Amino acid sequence: MHLIIGGKWSSTWTMRGWLACKLSGLDFTTETLFLSRPDSKAKLAAISPTGRIPLLIHDDMRITDTLAIAEYLWELAPDSAIWPADRRARAAARMVAAEMHGHFSEVRAALPMNLIKRWPIKDGVPSNVKLLDRPGVRDNIARVETIWRETRRAWGSSGPYLFGSHFTFADAMYAPMASRLRTYSVDIAADSQVYVNACLDHPLILEWIAGAEDQAREIGWEAVAAWP
Repeated sequence: MHLIIGGKWSSTWTMRGWLACKLSGLDFTTETLFLSRPDSKAKLAAISPTGRIPLLIHDDMRITDTLAIAEYLWELAPDSAIWPADRRARAAARMVAAEMHGHFSEVRAALPMNLIKRWPIKDGVPSNVKLLDRPGVRDNIARVETIWRETRRAWGSSGPYLFGSHFTFADAMYAPMASRLRTYSVDIAADSQVYVNACLDHPLILEWIAGAEDQAREIGWEAVAAWP
């Protein structure tokens, strides 16, 4: 299997696709396609049926939607950590993953993921307060905190993640959101902060962040930290 991803510091969906591949336990290779380069659009159109990434290539299959990638990998490795083993927990995990997949457009637009950047930032860049006060952003964040709280209350008693002791694809879906809350110094409830810390301290997340930092050093740390 071969996974095509974007820049690690900012590409939320490819982060999730990569995490799905890692959680599957299956062997795969990766290739990075930086979307901001002049020839990127043409390269992507030549390989991706939707013109989007992540793109998982396996034999004659080309899969672009991140949830579809996770489901495909789980079918190949149903005993993997992608979804909880319990059927009811698995349904709940799919439900909260699907909500992240389909909603929260306001916070995505106002607080783009950047694993290198940290607020506050000077030199005329809008404060995080101005960003958080954009329509819908605080409501989005409140809903995310509710999802975390209710899911952990129902399923997470055995450990620090949404479904307990095992980091699943549900956590992978919310990892970019957790990173946003850290990047933009968002004030959240204490139990939400505990989950954010656990999520971002997971070995797979730390591995991805280390890769983002390596890319930033190669490209130019200040340039990466200033985007967008």
